[in-house]
Amino acid sequence: MEFKIIPQPSEITVFSSESAFFFSDETQISCPDEFSRALDDLVLFSQKVFSINLLGGGKEKIVFSKSDEIKNKEGYKISVKNNNIFIFASDGAGAFYAVQTLKQLLLQGKNNLPEMEIFDLPQCAWRGFMLDSARYFFSVEAVKLFLDSMALHKLNCFHWHLTDDQGWRIELYNKLLLAQIGSHRSCTNFGKTPHEGYYSKEDIEEIVSYASEKYISIIPEIDSPGHVVSAIAAYPELSCFNRELEVETKWGIKNDVLCVGKEETYDFMFEILDEICEMFPSKIIHIGGDEVPTVRWKLCPHCQKKMKELGFENESQLHGYYLSRIASYLEKKGFLVIMWDSKNLDHSVSKSVIRQFWSSDEAGKIESRGDFKLINSSTDAFYLDYPYGHTNLKKCYEAEINLYSDNCLGGEACLWTEYVPSMKKAGYCLFPRLAAFSERVWCKRENLSYENFVSKIPQYKKLLDTLPFDYASMKQAMPSFFRKHCYNLWFERRRLHWGSLHNTIDNFKVKKLSKKEKTND
Repeated sequence: MEFKIIPQPSEITVFSSESAFFFSDETQISCPDEFSRALDDLVLFSQKVFSINLLGGGKEKIVFSKSDEIKNKEGYKISVKNNNIFIFASDGAGAFYAVQTLKQLLLQGKNNLPEMEIFDLPQCAWRGFMLDSARYFFSVEAVKLFLDSMALHKLNCFHWHLTDDQGWRIELYNKLLLAQIGSHRSCTNFGKTPHEGYYSKEDIEEIVSYASEKYISIIPEIDSPGHVVSAIAAYPELSCFNRELEVETKWGIKNDVLCVGKEETYDFMFEILDEICEMFPSKIIHIGGDEVPTVRWKLCPHCQKKMKELGFENESQLHGYYLSRIASYLEKKGFLVIMWDSKNLDHSVSKSVIRQFWSSDEAGKIESRGDFKLINSSTDAFYLDYPYGHTNLKKCYEAEINLYSDNCLGGEACLWTEYVPSMKKAGYCLFPRLAAFSERVWCKRENLSYENFVSKIPQYKKLLDTLPFDYASMKQAMPSFFRKHCYNLWFERRRLHWGSLHNTIDNFKVKKLSKKEKTND
């Protein structure tokens, strides 16, 4: 019997076609306490999918054992023989990933497994998934479903984009207005429906605990100094001209950013970050940092004064100065800091800050940027909100993305939600591309084969059916030339960003404010 596992294990050997193990209510379980999370996950899956309660008493046994021979803490070995399944791991994470493989074996074998052996370990340490909850708010239960899907695909880093121009989604006791005002917008790009929602302290605690049970670290992103209109709407003094703004309703890059010339801005951000750091035990934080127009700074007397004090020649240096101060503050608190890659800032931001590549051009050249650690999220392959006409399943699997350089921690799939307003659309965008991504970041390069991957899709769908997600068909995931052309026309239209006209008009207003403030000074 041939088993088709996603992501492909490092080694899988089936020794016989005859049954060597039958999974039933009478199956006995032996598990050390340190592997209890893996056992709990197996028990829940067995009850939900097979209606098996694992009461014990039979001859079949599943035995979890700690093994120091497994050097990678996420690696594992599964051995099936003589009515036993032996699972070996050196750490709870490895045992947990063994269970994810076992789920697929049981689904495909219909609870009957032959004598076989699997040895497996990941290629990339960072196997991430990013969810944008700022553009569209997803409930606590919905976030848990995303975490469930991550676990099934052996992904371990949940990058949570919690703030942007269109919404502030996290409650902070020391700045209550951020959630009270910043989480509401008057309408969306899809009609005139208001949109709102934020995560309370209790929600965050619940989600962090749920992720921990699945060996998933949560990395919150508090984006600044750009993408902050929702924060300015709550606290206008954060802007260069104390502008009274509403939470943004249109997509695109906005000119209203933090005033980095005011010392009060840094104090405000430090207070926010102090509270954020207390909520997330991963000790990793994403500070955003990209797509920051400097048109306000060019007009702002506070920013220009700061530039003069520091001897800066351009606003790009001011941008780097801001990010350096934020990163340094967090690093002194013991946090690992990540920022979106911006090549023109490399000279001013510490090399200890991890860069997350997203530009297709830059992501393909990471081997030449060996002076700092990085995460690869190339738009060409790993932006899973893009239409299949732009990034089809094969492109996601085969795109020339370097994940193997010494300075690359791994890859991250991103689901931006400007055009993903529901779980139905999210499932369509993610699956089966998330499977392709998981195989890219888990498998050895020599084990990657798109033809083999495609042959596993029918069996993979049985795994997907254990979650309440919709998913794309193979016809949708690999569209025809005509459909691809239509998709690409839509994609180019999307790139125009309809908010740009609004920015142009708004600049005239700001120039008047600038003249007035200079006169007052």
